[in-house]
Amino acid sequence: MPSFRSIEKELRSRLEGEVFLDDKTRREYSTAACWYRIAPIAVVFPKHAQDVAHVVRLCHDNDIAVIPRGAATGLAGQALGFGVVLDFTKHMNRMIAATPDTARVEPGIVYADLINQLKPFNRFFPIDPASGSLCTLGGMIGTNAAGYHGLKYGATKDFVSELELVLSNGEIVSIGIRETDQSGGGLLWEEIRSRIPPLIVQNRDLIRSGFPAVPKNSSGYNLIDAAATDPPDLTKLVIGSEGTLAMVTGATLKLLTPPPVRVGAIVYFSSYESAVEGIVAGKNLSPTAIEILDQTYVRLAAGFSKETDALIRSDSPVMLYFEFEGEDRAAQEKLLGDLNRILRSSSLLSFLPLPLEDQQQALWRLRERASQAINLEKSTGKTSFIEDVTVPLAHLSAYLHSLRSLLTRHHIEYSIYGHGGVGNIHCAAFVDLKKIEHYRVIDSIASEVADLALSFGGTLSGEHGDGFVRTPFLERMYGKEIYALFASIKEIFDPKNIFNPGKIIGTQNASILHDLHIS
Repeated sequence: MPSFRSIEKELRSRLEGEVFLDDKTRREYSTAACWYRIAPIAVVFPKHAQDVAHVVRLCHDNDIAVIPRGAATGLAGQALGFGVVLDFTKHMNRMIAATPDTARVEPGIVYADLINQLKPFNRFFPIDPASGSLCTLGGMIGTNAAGYHGLKYGATKDFVSELELVLSNGEIVSIGIRETDQSGGGLLWEEIRSRIPPLIVQNRDLIRSGFPAVPKNSSGYNLIDAAATDPPDLTKLVIGSEGTLAMVTGATLKLLTPPPVRVGAIVYFSSYESAVEGIVAGKNLSPTAIEILDQTYVRLAAGFSKETDALIRSDSPVMLYFEFEGEDRAAQEKLLGDLNRILRSSSLLSFLPLPLEDQQQALWRLRERASQAINLEKSTGKTSFIEDVTVPLAHLSAYLHSLRSLLTRHHIEYSIYGHGGVGNIHCAAFVDLKKIEHYRVIDSIASEVADLALSFGGTLSGEHGDGFVRTPFLERMYGKEIYALFASIKEIFDPKNIFNPGKIIGTQNASILHDLHIS
């Protein structure tokens, strides 16, 4: 590897964007919303795809890793690595163009900024993660993020029609859901186009039998959706690949018209079991969201505002939030009445209708505030490493019972919340890495939770991705044949393993406790 200074000189001579190798910048970029600390070699703020291509070519020629970075809100360490970090948030942060049906964006645009820019056109992008005020579209594409309303709208993969990519040798290519949408590229792209689709087609039966039957899955490479079309859809393969296959430098998003009417209701329950019964019963009314929030979680938002405090009941260990949307207010409010009637048989404590938008926004503010307290305020001692399991709804109650028993056995306190309608459970384990009694059980807990998820037919990640936290369990989840298929795909896209190494393709059954940031 050449010296840092020679890298700096080479980068500065080629790029329009800025290049930093100073200790202060490298220290700032050594952490993210996770427990890892890895200082990069350099940080680059590219101005356009050509800048990205220049960086990638230099790194390719010198065997240096390239790590894409947005807001660094990912919980599994995806934005960290020893190499050149590409921060897309400074320059490549725009909505380039919009039509009634699509928006062309750069990867560094913040989700909330995109939503605000679309409001004058009466359009919206319906994937709404809890970190939406901070996270970027590039990061959402990287993990195949979902959100509060994933029950209706699905995940990022369902609303991306085209991608502009920089491949691992610096080629720039555009790909879309149709083969006719593809353009650009060179020898590496021809290699990818000639080898990846046949590889997927030849292994369709293996893929279909080896992927979990869950409504959302961000673990591994998304072969199940790629294999669902003829020819295989390579956009589905890149989305959720965490920057390990290509650098995303642009995306065309599908847009929708916002629903005219939304109504909601909080339902307070006396137990997790009755809450899950409520999820199953209430889902029959086709809500757009069903959130599950335990008492510990909502208490993290206590004192945020009078409006949010009014939603917290101290005698309810767990509550659900249902939301409905449509064209007609009377019809939606009737659904609230139907929901109240149906759930009376599920041991609810009380039912609080939220028919007005400001009431619903108070709930979402509570939800966002509590999530930030858990995931972004590390001084609170809550860590996310078993936080994204998704299981079939038929097994949700059993999974929650087993998960809680496991943590209690290890003497670990916890908070449970998430997207109940799709069986996606976020569990924050209250562990302190400085306490030896906590440190020594973390690997065991991670491994046991992985086994639990698989025993119930689930996935390790519904929307957050694998990173360093879940990569060691992917062969266990998918089996040797599918994991070998992942490795083959990585090798074809990135023969020198320079793109975000250690994520998805990495050492199996290894400890997740490495390169720790213990403050």
